[in-house]
Amino acid sequence: MKQLLSRAVFAVPILAVLTVVWCIWSESFSLSTLAAGLLLSILALLVTNRALLNHTYQKRYRLSPVTLVRYVVVLIIEIFRSGIHAIYITLTDRINVGVVDLPTDIQDPLTGVMVASAITLTPGTVTIDYSPGKFKVVWIDCATTDPAEAAESIKGNFERVLIRDRNIHGKPEDDV
Repeated sequence: MKQLLSRAVFAVPILAVLTVVWCIWSESFSLSTLAAGLLLSILALLVTNRALLNHTYQKRYRLSPVTLVRYVVVLIIEIFRSGIHAIYITLTDRINVGVVDLPTDIQDPLTGVMVASAITLTPGTVTIDYSPGKFKVVWIDCATTDPAEAAESIKGNFERVLIRDRNIHGKPEDDV
């Protein structure tokens, strides 16, 4: 009973978020849209829990709210900083496009995808491949051939924010 109650408590915020997202996509907050969103959210959560995951994602894909806020703040700052830099190198005709392999200590799939997405969201870089230990990135300002220096320049802040959280809360393998 206690386990069922803890799952229900955890599911309520997820269901609320999924329902609100459904209403936003539907561009309506009517009672029927809310009911359809809630029903689809419950269905999605049940299918995800029972058919797709071998264990509870609450433990495996855990991020603290503080880390999530810190990640969003760093992402917004980096988007503006990179946007200004991309405009500068474009207007001054200093574009030097290259593909770089960035080493990383990230082994967790969630953290890797979050960093890869952040790299792609910042102007001037696109992640074209991620595997544990390496990102492959197209960079319009390929200023260095040193992978460690390029990695610090491109992904340093994102990785630090997320790795710090994973070190505080433990690696996902510890939770299985």
